[in-house]
Amino acid sequence: MNTMTNEIPVAASAALEKLKLALQSQIASGIARRTADFKEAYPLIEQHLACGGSQKAACDQFNAAYGYKFHQPQFRKLLNAERKWRAERGDEAKCDKCGTVLHSLADDGVSVNNMEGE
Repeated sequence: MNTMTNEIPVAASAALEKLKLALQSQIASGIARRTADFKEAYPLIEQHLACGGSQKAACDQFNAAYGYKFHQPQFRKLLNAERKWRAERGDEAKCDKCGTVLHSLADDGVSVNNMEGE
């Protein structure tokens, strides 16, 4: 019997488990966590803004709900980055009731194709 064949899957699965835990801990902290939280909240933020709510109120409520301390320029940067990312994929936020796109980069006078140089 070859004992090496029995050891390789155990070692490989231990390495995979170690990698999995390392990647999960990275996601759970720092910028990756902040980005994940913003992506999760984004549709609600766009609905708030589409109903005439202010970015300041959205920023304040996001901070309160998720425990961040963003200032409005940081919040606006995250919002614009998320809008761009979703527009490039054709995944813009839509109204839950009627399906209308809540915000489009065209509303800002910016084409997705022109943004690649930024």
